[in-house]
Amino acid sequence: MGALLADIGGTHARFALLAGAAPGPALTLKVAAYPTVEDAMAAALAALAPPLPCRQAVLALAGPVEEEPVRLTNAPWTFSRTRIAARFGLAEVTLVNDFLALAHALPHLAPGDLLPIAAGAPDPAAPMLVLGPGTGLGASLLLPGRPPRAIPTEGGHIGLAPTNALEDAAVAALRADPAVAGGRAGAEEALSGRGLARLHAMLAARMGAAVPVRDAAAVLAAVPQCPVAAATEALFLDLLAGTAGDLALATGARGGVFLGGGILPRLAHRLDAARFAARFAAKAPMGGYMSGIRLSLIQRPDPAFLGLAALATLRI
Repeated sequence: MGALLADIGGTHARFALLAGAAPGPALTLKVAAYPTVEDAMAAALAALAPPLPCRQAVLALAGPVEEEPVRLTNAPWTFSRTRIAARFGLAEVTLVNDFLALAHALPHLAPGDLLPIAAGAPDPAAPMLVLGPGTGLGASLLLPGRPPRAIPTEGGHIGLAPTNALEDAAVAALRADPAVAGGRAGAEEALSGRGLARLHAMLAARMGAAVPVRDAAAVLAAVPQCPVAAATEALFLDLLAGTAGDLALATGARGGVFLGGGILPRLAHRLDAARFAARFAAKAPMGGYMSGIRLSLIQRPDPAFLGLAALATLRI
């Protein structure tokens, strides 16, 4: 029997079928278009039309997966394994953090799925770290072993560590923003879709520029012709590189650091790899330690499905 796989974020829910060893093509639905996850699953099953009934579902969710009902961090859907199983006649329903699924994908990525940013010599006995900005900022570890073990984290909520006056101004703007919970400049508040919009507004005010209010997609689209948007992208990438380096130090991720999420693939063609790698490694007095860590950007579309397929196969 097949399995239904899903990668569900705050904005989009992606579904695919697993009938053999590899997932089929993904179907993308907007989370806001469906009142519940069950409604979206029903629409996905109708569109994907599995040849045989699915008896298993493995769902990756953008948020901590602890007590049920599980809630998305940045969308109103809730998840209950028993409720989903009863609705669709499933024998097994597995709920995992979205970046845990992405961590399980790491051993299955081919060289062509990755854009190298910093060379290094991965330690096969050390953890691998994957992080990335999208609706939020996710982070997870994969520990080597047979089978490997993934550990979801809430590392995206660590505090930002500014290194210059411009980054100090960004942190101050976050602390002053009434929409930022507790007035705390957590990394996700800058390194996410809403974070891009916040950085853009801060830089527009700082530069005295009369530019429209822009969401993340509009900021990235405006980069080629707008100095404020270009400065926003540069600041965003500098802060992300520094945060990735901090997380690598904190977790000992000498097995490699991988960048994913929904935002970075859209600007990979403009990424200054040398600048990003330099900021990632600028952790004095630990520069030598950081220089040995391989850093890569995941370019494969929907990579989490490789991890979901691996998780489903372990349970079939």
